[in-house]
Amino acid sequence: MYSVCQEECVRNSVKEANGLETLLKMLTDEEFSDLHEGIVQVVGVCMLDTEQLDAMKDSGCLLTLANYVTTSEPAGQLNALRAISTCSGKAENCQILHDNEVETTIMTVLGGEHPGVLAQACLTVSTMAANPLVKETFTKIGVIQALMKLIAHEDQSVQEMSALSLANLSLNSKVVCLDIIQDEHVTQLVEVLEQSTSPRILSYLATVVFNIVKFEALREQLVSLNVIQSLSACLTNADTDVCIAACKALAALVPDASARDELLKTNALGSLVSLLKESTSKEVLRKAAWTIGICVANEDMAKELNKSGALRVLMDMCTNDTQGVSNLAVLALEKLLHYDLAAKYWHMGALSQTDVVKDGFYDTGAHKPGDDFKPIKFLLDRKVDNKRAVLYVSSLGADPEPADLKSEASTTGSTTNVKTGRGTAKGKKPHKAEEKKEDIPEPEPPKEQKDTGKPRVDASLREYIEEVTASIAPLATQSEQIAALSVYVSNQMGGPVTSISALSHDLHIAQIKADLKTNVIPIGFIKRGIFYHRALLFKVLADRVGVPASLVRGEYNRAWNEVTLVEGGKSKHYLVDLMWEPGQLLEVGSHGAGVYKKL
Repeated sequence: MYSVCQEECVRNSVKEANGLETLLKMLTDEEFSDLHEGIVQVVGVCMLDTEQLDAMKDSGCLLTLANYVTTSEPAGQLNALRAISTCSGKAENCQILHDNEVETTIMTVLGGEHPGVLAQACLTVSTMAANPLVKETFTKIGVIQALMKLIAHEDQSVQEMSALSLANLSLNSKVVCLDIIQDEHVTQLVEVLEQSTSPRILSYLATVVFNIVKFEALREQLVSLNVIQSLSACLTNADTDVCIAACKALAALVPDASARDELLKTNALGSLVSLLKESTSKEVLRKAAWTIGICVANEDMAKELNKSGALRVLMDMCTNDTQGVSNLAVLALEKLLHYDLAAKYWHMGALSQTDVVKDGFYDTGAHKPGDDFKPIKFLLDRKVDNKRAVLYVSSLGADPEPADLKSEASTTGSTTNVKTGRGTAKGKKPHKAEEKKEDIPEPEPPKEQKDTGKPRVDASLREYIEEVTASIAPLATQSEQIAALSVYVSNQMGGPVTSISALSHDLHIAQIKADLKTNVIPIGFIKRGIFYHRALLFKVLADRVGVPASLVRGEYNRAWNEVTLVEGGKSKHYLVDLMWEPGQLLEVGSHGAGVYKKL
């Protein structure tokens, strides 16, 4: 009969003949006990029909079935619970079951001992939890507490189904989440999340954590239970569902300060980077990139991600997008680069007017395919070669007594008119032609400094900053500041240029590298600089005096700065000439600006 009742026409015939009432009466008669299992199966199929289920409620048949669930042997209980669970998948049917107070029946069964019955009861709770009224009733009658006890049950199927029920019940329900947090067995939940080897249990419990931490007021209490450590362990699980659920939970926890502190104590950030490297699942990659994008909003976490190699991995994902996740990778990369301007300039070839260059910045040159962004220690340890020098910014340095370490600027016998930014020989007054390039005296080699594994102290840059802060920053208008600063920078780098070859900057740079025994040169040590040397120095000094300026890398060692001025109520963008006619502003897009950018 079970097979034929799969057909709708048969079920209609059973309904017309009041067959369900007859069958359910047989459930109360021990004479037909050998038929009970088959009867419940047939009733379960018929209950899928909402009209028949409604009729069962009116006739008292549902009450008969509910009594059977609580009084029969485990096999009968299992079949009856399966029937309820299956039919409750339809919203209308679930409402009818609620009206008949089926929740109380299920709660009674949850207090039993048979693992199979307990697992099926939990699954029924999970199915019915989609109905808000049912969820509310389950909460009131203590189902949450019953499920929390079962989380640590010795039977794995019970654990799995209780975890699934909690995941569904806690979805968008602060009341349920609060019940879970306040339950005496909440520590068991965290322990099982850390110790279980079942992917289903782990993914369900990680989802419970995600549902809870979406409510800000509940985050701190959950963090205090060491849930971060448990989620961190989930990130290394081979199951994709576990990794996805853990990523979602961690991303929701990151806004909490205590969670960030705990997260930095674990290897979670490294595990996220490993997922990006190794996972072949598109959804895992998306969730990991999304989570990293949230984590990098915090500077400490961004630095830790950089240490774990996130920069290179995200760059690869942006350029070799085989899984369709490049948009998320780009967003994460942009946020990550915000905290590492050296890496940003290397990768993107530009710093905006709002990017402030600070001590520790270095310019290694343009990003080339296949290259890694090298840490400064690696570059310092590299033997001197004929490759492009690494430019380093350090106005403070590591040595508190830099007198004997000043760069050659303090020994060349020149001084600077900081109001105009123009250098003059000591004892001479400025004259009309002072803007022209003067003969550049040969600098003395820097004195020996004990190798500390750190870049040299840049006393010249320190002096530059003091001078421009004192004399250029107070100028009345931004245009005056830009003009004075551009002339100042030009003069520190050799003055106006008529021929790059006549500047002999290559020999000058090579000599500094040889004297310092490193490829890393503090920017203030350079007295004969071309486009990219001058553009970096201008950016550093402009940031110090509050002049918004961008830094843009071009081809063939070209680099330039762009500024914005308001003229006639409109913003205009200009390129700053630091080479040919220092102080001249070339409107972006003009012929002159185009010539400046190219050979």
